[in-house]
Amino acid sequence: MSRLFFFISKCAVRSFFWLFTRWYISGRENIPHTGPVILVANHMTFAEPCIAVLLLARESRFAAKEGFFRNPVLRWIMTSYGTFPVYQGKADRETLRKMEDYLVQGLALGIFPEGTRSQNIALIPALNGAALIAHRTGAPILPLGIYGTEKMRGIAWYFKRPIIEIRFGKLFQLPPKNGKADREADTRLIMERIAELLPPEYRGIYTKEDSQ
Repeated sequence: MSRLFFFISKCAVRSFFWLFTRWYISGRENIPHTGPVILVANHMTFAEPCIAVLLLARESRFAAKEGFFRNPVLRWIMTSYGTFPVYQGKADRETLRKMEDYLVQGLALGIFPEGTRSQNIALIPALNGAALIAHRTGAPILPLGIYGTEKMRGIAWYFKRPIIEIRFGKLFQLPPKNGKADREADTRLIMERIAELLPPEYRGIYTKEDSQ
């Protein structure tokens, strides 16, 4: 990883959001400064990964779709940001071992459980990868809810400085369980913790009414 590139680009990204948006952050005190942690967040646009990397303020690794790494230049940029490729909908052993190694090293691991961007503001069904890694490592989970980024489309938004809300939830751990059915239940638990940080219209299938 090029530390100089990361520092320069981080400053550039921070300046971009400061100039063209009004962002409000809460819950940063919930971010652990050291030790393994799995950050999970919703995903609507390309902005959420940038925001997560920017605000985590510690060495981290983020999962990203393999397709982004096919272009050499984009692959270098993604790698410089600490991202690594994963195949959508496929949890291969090599990738799982890589994620576990990152957590063993005491790094933060960023995962967007939905596996792809939601085409509207509502949460979509998530994959079980985050729950699987949490069970295999015992690492605590840090939920993150971001909304307002969906307004960053077209050209006119540059002059409107849309409001972006960024909310970190409290750390939690999954109960000790095993099996696919348990992972699906725990995936829902993870998504509900993210949903709690979002307004009702963003929660999609993970509203409290659905969980009761």
